[in-house]
Amino acid sequence: MPSIIRKCSLAVAFALPLAASAAFPERPIRLVIPYAAGGPTDAMARILQGPLQQALGGATIIVDNVPGVGGALGAQQVLRAPADGYTLFLGNNGPSAVTPLLQKNAGFDPVKDFVPISMVARSTMVLAVSGAVPATNMSTFLDWARKSQGKANYASAGVGSLGHLGTELLIEQAGIKMTHVPYKGQAPTLNALIAGEVQVLLTTPTEAMRGQIATGRIKLVGVTSETTSPHDPKTDVVGKYVPGYSLYSWFALLARAGTPPAVVQQLHAAVVKAVASEEVRKHFDLLGVDAESSDPAKVMDYVKQDVARWSVIIREQNIQPE
Repeated sequence: MPSIIRKCSLAVAFALPLAASAAFPERPIRLVIPYAAGGPTDAMARILQGPLQQALGGATIIVDNVPGVGGALGAQQVLRAPADGYTLFLGNNGPSAVTPLLQKNAGFDPVKDFVPISMVARSTMVLAVSGAVPATNMSTFLDWARKSQGKANYASAGVGSLGHLGTELLIEQAGIKMTHVPYKGQAPTLNALIAGEVQVLLTTPTEAMRGQIATGRIKLVGVTSETTSPHDPKTDVVGKYVPGYSLYSWFALLARAGTPPAVVQQLHAAVVKAVASEEVRKHFDLLGVDAESSDPAKVMDYVKQDVARWSVIIREQNIQPE
């Protein structure tokens, strides 16, 4: 009997450390943002940071900006980390769907290499012009763009970004001409628009952008939703002037494929709780985006839909990587 007791005691002793090590999270979580600081994706990450830490029982979340190659550099860093849930990716239409279509050396497959955790937000995009452009709505913008005969420049967060592809789609459907000027991230595009380096920007709005609109240094001329946006109720709907045109940006949290299902489930529950918080909804609303969580399957549906849609535009417009 004593030997049996000793064996049981040893079994329990060995089991306890294993059970303790299985707790998640035990150390800081790294949240990789594939764009420069100051853009909308970065802003959302920092708004989510506190509520998500609380939802995970006080865990530390470190926001890490890794811009470049249309988001591929950030994605690659996540895939080089262990599949344990401690390195996460805040993706969107660009790196989570488009970049691998353009970058032959992107180094990842968005469908096979990532496991979705939850949607975070969805947003209509806005079409803005510099203060020097003589346009205040879609009608005057289209007149100005046609008269400029291709001399107008538009900014994007890089080749293959949603702003790039979305503007090319607008150019095609509206029958206008503009020259693409790519930047490394969303924040530099706003600076370029304010400085007059470019005249047009299709983007997801940020609080900084809203501030510049209030001063008149830049102007909104359209929104890309199917109907009037509650965030910009007085702004024209692009699709009313360019029939069939609509565009949304979405943002989702993902992890490397192979992450334990129990960890994914725990992260999912935490994101749902954080996104539902008044703090997140209030600040997302100021950005002009709608806080929206979802089951993981919906995220994958968005990825697959975008891969199908933008592969056609890339082929038809012969868009080449930088």
